[in-house]
Amino acid sequence: MTSGPFPFGRQMAAVDQLLAGEPDWEGLSQAFYPAKTADNFDPGADIKQVLYHLYNTVDGRRIIEWLADLTVRAPYPHVGQSKDSVMIAAAKHEARVGVGLVLFRAIADGEELYKQSKGATT
Repeated sequence: MTSGPFPFGRQMAAVDQLLAGEPDWEGLSQAFYPAKTADNFDPGADIKQVLYHLYNTVDGRRIIEWLADLTVRAPYPHVGQSKDSVMIAAAKHEARVGVGLVLFRAIADGEELYKQSKGATT
Protein backbone atom coordinates (compact mmCIF):
# COMPACT_ATOMS: atom_id res chain seq x y z
CA MET A 1 0.00 0.00 0.00
CA THR A 2 1.32 3.43 -0.81
CA SER A 3 1.23 6.30 1.59
CA GLY A 4 -0.66 9.45 0.78
CA PRO A 5 -4.13 10.88 0.90
CA PHE A 6 -6.98 8.46 0.25
CA PRO A 7 -10.70 9.09 0.16
CA PHE A 8 -12.26 8.11 3.49
CA GLY A 9 -14.25 5.20 2.03
CA ARG A 10 -11.13 3.67 0.56
CA GLN A 11 -9.29 3.96 3.86
CA MET A 12 -12.11 2.14 5.64
CA ALA A 13 -12.26 -0.69 3.10
CA ALA A 14 -8.80 -0.88 1.57
CA VAL A 15 -8.47 -3.54 -1.12
CA ASP A 16 -5.43 -5.04 0.64
CA GLN A 17 -7.49 -5.57 3.79
CA LEU A 18 -10.42 -7.00 1.83
CA LEU A 19 -8.16 -9.50 0.06
CA ALA A 20 -6.46 -10.51 3.31
CA GLY A 21 -9.79 -11.35 4.89
CA GLU A 22 -11.33 -13.17 1.96
CA PRO A 23 -14.18 -15.49 3.00
CA ASP A 24 -14.48 -19.09 1.90
CA TRP A 25 -17.30 -20.22 -0.40
CA GLU A 26 -19.54 -21.03 2.56
CA GLY A 27 -19.15 -17.48 3.80
CA LEU A 28 -19.93 -16.13 0.35
CA SER A 29 -23.08 -18.23 0.03
CA GLN A 30 -24.29 -16.87 3.39
CA ALA A 31 -24.11 -13.35 1.95
CA PHE A 32 -27.22 -14.11 -0.10
CA TYR A 33 -29.38 -14.84 2.95
CA PRO A 34 -30.93 -12.14 5.11
CA ALA A 35 -29.13 -11.29 8.32
CA LYS A 36 -30.66 -12.87 11.38
CA THR A 37 -32.21 -10.36 13.75
CA ALA A 38 -33.72 -10.80 17.16
CA ASP A 39 -37.50 -11.11 17.24
CA ASN A 40 -37.74 -9.39 20.61
CA PHE A 41 -39.86 -6.37 19.78
CA ASP A 42 -41.61 -6.38 23.17
CA PRO A 43 -40.46 -3.26 25.04
CA GLY A 44 -41.36 -4.67 28.47
CA ALA A 45 -44.09 -3.82 30.95
CA ASP A 46 -42.39 -0.70 32.28
CA ILE A 47 -42.02 0.95 28.86
CA LYS A 48 -45.58 -0.01 27.92
CA GLN A 49 -46.93 1.74 31.00
CA VAL A 50 -44.74 4.79 30.39
CA LEU A 51 -46.08 5.03 26.83
CA TYR A 52 -49.65 4.69 28.10
CA HIS A 53 -49.16 7.46 30.67
CA LEU A 54 -47.39 9.63 28.09
CA TYR A 55 -50.37 9.21 25.76
CA ASN A 56 -52.67 10.46 28.53
CA THR A 57 -50.90 13.82 28.83
CA VAL A 58 -51.57 16.76 26.51
CA ASP A 59 -48.02 16.97 25.20
CA GLY A 60 -47.64 13.20 25.08
CA ARG A 61 -50.82 12.90 23.04
CA ARG A 62 -49.45 15.45 20.58
CA ILE A 63 -46.24 13.41 20.23
CA ILE A 64 -48.14 10.15 19.69
CA GLU A 65 -50.46 11.83 17.16
CA TRP A 66 -47.42 13.11 15.29
CA LEU A 67 -45.87 9.62 15.29
CA ALA A 68 -49.17 8.27 13.94
CA ASP A 69 -49.00 10.82 11.12
CA LEU A 70 -45.50 9.61 10.27
CA THR A 71 -46.35 5.91 10.42
CA VAL A 72 -49.85 4.42 10.27
CA ARG A 73 -51.55 7.49 8.78
CA ALA A 74 -48.82 8.21 6.26
CA PRO A 75 -50.20 8.09 2.73
CA TYR A 76 -49.06 5.36 0.41
CA PRO A 77 -46.24 6.92 -1.61
CA HIS A 78 -46.71 7.77 -5.26
CA VAL A 79 -44.31 5.65 -7.25
CA GLY A 80 -43.21 5.26 -10.82
CA GLN A 81 -44.57 2.80 -13.32
CA SER A 82 -42.06 -0.01 -12.90
CA LYS A 83 -42.88 -3.12 -10.91
CA ASP A 84 -39.66 -2.72 -8.91
CA SER A 85 -40.48 0.81 -7.79
CA VAL A 86 -43.94 -0.32 -6.67
CA MET A 87 -42.47 -3.21 -4.66
CA ILE A 88 -39.85 -0.98 -3.02
CA ALA A 89 -42.48 1.62 -2.13
CA ALA A 90 -44.73 -1.09 -0.68
CA ALA A 91 -41.91 -2.47 1.47
CA LYS A 92 -41.01 0.99 2.76
CA HIS A 93 -44.63 1.77 3.56
CA GLU A 94 -45.10 -1.59 5.29
CA ALA A 95 -42.02 -0.98 7.46
CA ARG A 96 -43.22 2.50 8.40
CA VAL A 97 -46.69 1.23 9.31
CA GLY A 98 -45.15 -1.67 11.25
CA VAL A 99 -43.31 0.73 13.55
CA GLY A 100 -46.54 2.59 14.27
CA LEU A 101 -48.47 -0.60 14.96
CA VAL A 102 -45.84 -1.79 17.43
CA LEU A 103 -46.01 1.57 19.20
CA PHE A 104 -49.81 1.48 19.48
CA ARG A 105 -49.81 -2.15 20.59
CA ALA A 106 -47.42 -1.16 23.38
CA ILE A 107 -49.72 1.71 24.44
CA ALA A 108 -52.75 -0.62 24.48
CA ASP A 109 -50.82 -3.21 26.49
CA GLY A 110 -49.69 -0.46 28.87
CA GLU A 111 -53.31 0.49 29.48
CA GLU A 112 -54.19 -3.11 30.31
CA LEU A 113 -51.22 -3.42 32.65
CA TYR A 114 -52.15 -0.18 34.38
CA LYS A 115 -55.77 -1.30 34.83
CA GLN A 116 -54.60 -4.63 36.23
CA SER A 117 -52.29 -2.90 38.69
CA LYS A 118 -55.10 -0.54 39.77
CA GLY A 119 -57.42 -3.52 40.27
CA ALA A 120 -54.79 -5.32 42.34
CA THR A 121 -54.31 -2.35 44.69
CA THR A 122 -57.99 -1.59 45.32
